[in-house]
Amino acid sequence: MKLIVRSEGPPHAVDQRREQLAKLFDQHYDAVYRYALARSGSEVLADEISGETFAEAARWYAQESPEPVSIGWLLTVARRRLVDHWRTTDRNRRRVEKYAISAELGRPEIDPESDDTVFEALRSLSSRQRAALTLRYLDDYSVHEVAEALECSYQAAESLLARARRSFAEAWKGIA
Repeated sequence: MKLIVRSEGPPHAVDQRREQLAKLFDQHYDAVYRYALARSGSEVLADEISGETFAEAARWYAQESPEPVSIGWLLTVARRRLVDHWRTTDRNRRRVEKYAISAELGRPEIDPESDDTVFEALRSLSSRQRAALTLRYLDDYSVHEVAEALECSYQAAESLLARARRSFAEAWKGIA
């Protein structure tokens, strides 16, 4: 992959930023790609996430006197891009989500007329509870992977999932 950097400013400053970014790219592209691949399981998505991550680094370097970018900074950006991808995927697959969560809670069949009820129950949950349920039951994440995605401990993820299931069941009963 070839890195192209366009920025404005004094020629020496532009050249310095280009060199910094090119060096960063050469040193860390493979690590960012492997990080994204390990979490997504998709070479195409890993390549996209890596590209978006370095595009963000390029924007950072295009600013006046930015602080240096580290591998930690890059991996944080990559993680955020992955979470953004999962959120987008979640929005596009809401129909699957309602059936997956409903089946897990012992309600394997939801008729089409109850769509609004399911979404109302999900909307009543906190965004963290919705994210946990989505990652666990829609994306088939292990509890460990949910913990990693939500940046919490394994025990905290287990607890969050238990509370989210109870909250969803209570909301469902209150609405249905």
